[in-house]
Order: sequence, then structure tokens, then C-alpha cells
Amino acid sequence: MTEPQRRTFVGVDIGGTRTRMAIVDDLGRVLADREEPTPTGNFGEDLVERLVATYHVLLGETDAYPNPEAIGVGIPGILEPARTAVIRAVNLPFIEGLPLQDRLVERTGLRTILDSDAVAAGWGEYCAREREPRRFGYLTIGTGVGGTIILNGEILRHAHNTIGHVGHLICDTSVDAPLCSCGTRGCLEAIVAGTALNESARKMGFEEGIDHIESEYQDGEPSAVSFVNEAARRLSFGLIDLAHLFALDVLVAGGGVVQVLPSLVRTAGRIAAESGSTLVADSMRIELCALGGYAGVVGAGLLAAESISAA
Repeated sequence: MTEPQRRTFVGVDIGGTRTRMAIVDDLGRVLADREEPTPTGNFGEDLVERLVATYHVLLGETDAYPNPEAIGVGIPGILEPARTAVIRAVNLPFIEGLPLQDRLVERTGLRTILDSDAVAAGWGEYCAREREPRRFGYLTIGTGVGGTIILNGEILRHAHNTIGHVGHLICDTSVDAPLCSCGTRGCLEAIVAGTALNESARKMGFEEGIDHIESEYQDGEPSAVSFVNEAARRLSFGLIDLAHLFALDVLVAGGGVVQVLPSLVRTAGRIAAESGSTLVADSMRIELCALGGYAGVVGAGLLAAESISAA
């Protein structure tokens, strides 16, 4: 029996250093994708031009499928209330104020929605699990730290259309705790985000940062074991906080750091499970991202699909 032709959507995951675009179907399958450096100029229009050019390349690679119906874009920044533009993007200041939604609608003719990159990736991971966990959490650890919570199929939104700044949960109260970009000491982001971990790794003699620590950790190299255990201990505080706040069934961790150093999350999950907290359910699962680097584009594309259904 011939499989029915699927509807298609465009997913975009804009990162501080790399941007990925994909055409996905309504089951979340990636039909074609491209990853390129995020433009580093001072003009948001450079980003628009790059996105439009990539979109047309992908169209040429998927001409056997129906044309996409909508575009979803995940952005690492604070969106204005209607989610049409970015108010604040620390790593991409040139897109602040850019009416990105309007620009993409004008250039492609497609309905376009913007959302947080953490929300997009979290939605992708949630859908990859067939939308079954009733209380689902996603933590992304990359250039920064963010997250999303999905309760009974609904994305939880309050501060800036997300669950708030989970990267700024305090996980170190010592007097010499690292200073975070937000101005506070001891934030989760200041400890386990990629920049922080690479700096700590180099101070311990790992010249290439965290790039090869995973293999050395698996081999039992003492410095690597010490590094992972200490970072995991502090990450576990953030995991416990999220479990306390939302009574999660599943907490998934993804992002660039997790792809390079998965033992960080595995170890932190074990520490959290052994914390003795009666508020961390024995049934709560801490898992690694199932979609890897595609979580953001898949989630963004499926959020675009949701926007069509809700229209």
C-alpha cells in the first residue's frame, strides 16, 4: 500500500555560531537540511538573505514532496510578547529589533512563527517521544543554558514566553563562585555552559577544552574523571531544582555540550537520583537528547505545523 504524501514544513535553528535549516514532514522526519555559519556581520538583513537562499536550495532538493506550508524559527533570545521579533539576543545582538517574522513572510510567502530555541528543541524531543510524557522537561546546554517545560501537551510559558531563565538557577553559593553574564555568581550557565566548561577544562590542562574529555573519562583518566564529577555535581543541583519545581516524568538534556560530553548528564542524573530528596520521584527519567543536533529544526518545523492547525 502506498504511503500517503506527508505535509511539509520548514524548521530553522539559529545558533550563536551555526544555523541549521531543514524541511521536515508532519511526522518530524528530516527530508533535507543545511547547516552553515551564522552570519557575523552587524546587519540582520544578512541573516534574512542567508535564510532565504538556503530555503530555495532545500526546495530544489525536495521537489518530489508537497511545498512547505509554514516556517518555524528557533532563536536564542528574548522575543517580544507577540513573538514576531527579538528584543534581546546576547550572542546575536544584530538581530535585536529585526522584524524577522515579517521579513520571512515577505520573502517566502509562508506563514512564519518565531519561538525560543529551547522551546523548539524541547518540542522536537517531546514529539519524538510520541507526546506521551505528561510532565516533560528539556534542558539545553550549549553556548548558554535554557529549557522548556511541557505539561499535559501544553508548553508552559510565563517570563518572555518561556519557563524563565533556568540557566540562571543558582548552583554554587561559594564566595568564589564564577560570575555570570547576568551579574550574579554561581548560575548554572556560568558553570556548565560551553564557554565556562572549556575555560575550566583548559585551566586543568585540557588544551582543547572539553572536546576529548569524554574519551579520557571513559578510559578512567583521573583528571577527566575529576572534571566530569565536579561539573556533574553542580549540574545535578539544577536537575533537582527542575524536578522539585515541576514534578517531571522525563527530563531530557541536549545541546552542543551534551553531544560532546554525554557523561556529564549521565553522571549528574545519577547524583540527582541519589540525592535523597523525597521530592525527586523514583520514576523520573533523565535522558539524553534523542534527535541530537536536529532537535531544534524538527521542533521548529512541528511548531509551524501546530500554528497551521490552530489558525
